[in-house]
Amino acid sequence: MVIVIKRLSTCTFSEAAEIWNKGFEGYFVDATTTDERFAARLGMEGLSPSLSVVAYVDDEPVGMVLTGIRNIQGKKVAWNGGTCIATAYRGQGLGKILMKAVLQVYEEEGVEWGTLEAFRENEKAIALYKAMGYDIVDRLLFLQRTEAFDRTNPFSQAEGAQYRYASGVPADVQGLSFYQAMAPWQTQWAGLRDGQSVLVKDQAGEAIGYALYRRAFDPAGAVSAITLFQCAAAPEREDADEIIRFALNHVFEPEREVAKRGTFNFPAGQERVVRILEEAGFSPSIEQVYMMKKM
Repeated sequence: MVIVIKRLSTCTFSEAAEIWNKGFEGYFVDATTTDERFAARLGMEGLSPSLSVVAYVDDEPVGMVLTGIRNIQGKKVAWNGGTCIATAYRGQGLGKILMKAVLQVYEEEGVEWGTLEAFRENEKAIALYKAMGYDIVDRLLFLQRTEAFDRTNPFSQAEGAQYRYASGVPADVQGLSFYQAMAPWQTQWAGLRDGQSVLVKDQAGEAIGYALYRRAFDPAGAVSAITLFQCAAAPEREDADEIIRFALNHVFEPEREVAKRGTFNFPAGQERVVRILEEAGFSPSIEQVYMMKKM
């Protein structure tokens, strides 16, 4: 068996999508894609064909690791956007070969931190990543609420609380001292080009909280889903609960009939926000682990 590693940039989008689909057969969720969706994802999430790697066995492409690099607060940080191997070639050490290849790319590019997410149930993948030097640093929650809210608003404010909203784009949060810059890749402001932000400000106009989120729309233009990616209050605030509720009230709009509300890759370590969401009737669905490696 002759194994050759090449860069994804040597493949067409059609070839890349085919490798991806074969590599994720029998996965925990349906990861099937098309040429168009695969190409769009590369652009939306900052994944680089010239940095991603493909494994060939006897001239047949059988696996890949997608990756991208961002400069975050002066540090080069890489994200593993998917490691996959065709069913017939699993269990033969190709995962380790692919990971070694992509870590070599990181070294060549001067990456300081490697990050990735893996489904909690995917014990084999997690064991591989640990063997390659990654550590689990948090759990990532997908909390959901599919029912409409009743007349009681779980995000209502305490009497006397006085804040105001400033709606905007995701980039608006990057300058905040308490912005979660090292959050999972897809939840960072740079990965939410079609998302929205809300800043919570005090009476003096200072930003004391924020949220990053995205709305989806049905064919008639009505909001069909709202997804929360980040939410935080300034750490020194004693009224942090109220600030977070104020932000979540704007994000989830309890008065609106929406088919689905939820979180995406939301860190369990953000205990205050998780507690408030659970008190509001959000319940867990799937869960991932967040892993990091100091290069």
